[in-house]
Amino acid sequence: MAAWFTVYCSRSVGRVTAADILAAMNGWDFHTAAEGYGINDDEEVDRALASLKLEPDSGRGGVRFRLTYGPPELRPILICAVTASEVLAEERGEAEELLDEASGMGVERVRAHLRRVVEVAAIELGWSQLEDMGVVFAGMVSEYLAGVGDGLIRDPHDVWWAVEDHVPVQLASPG
Repeated sequence: MAAWFTVYCSRSVGRVTAADILAAMNGWDFHTAAEGYGINDDEEVDRALASLKLEPDSGRGGVRFRLTYGPPELRPILICAVTASEVLAEERGEAEELLDEASGMGVERVRAHLRRVVEVAAIELGWSQLEDMGVVFAGMVSEYLAGVGDGLIRDPHDVWWAVEDHVPVQLASPG
């Protein structure tokens, strides 16, 4: 079963390449980010970084990139993009339904943003990866894409986030 970080973009992220993401990663503080996700083992962070690979994918099913960070049997993180209008409408509809039960100061901001969405980027990982460096990589890539695509993020727990001055700010959460 998959967990998703979904980025609802009002500008396309279609021009983003694996090289762009890797270049951005060079400036990221993975150790501090890992602590924010509850991972306090520096050796775990270092092992994941030592084996980190981000490669373009064939595009089947909208997959654009494949991120790996461990042994070959570890599930890859898939980075997908959706631009087809019928799929975007479905994604927006699902998001709006979730907002019907949400609370927080940013619910209306999210609703207004959804009307401007031109592309959805989805980062897929396994639920077990929410407890290892997978969540850190997926979260940081989603923040990067939100910055490039003027996007808002819905995390695997249906909490909505904006990235303001490179800092995630919670907007809404399930009721």
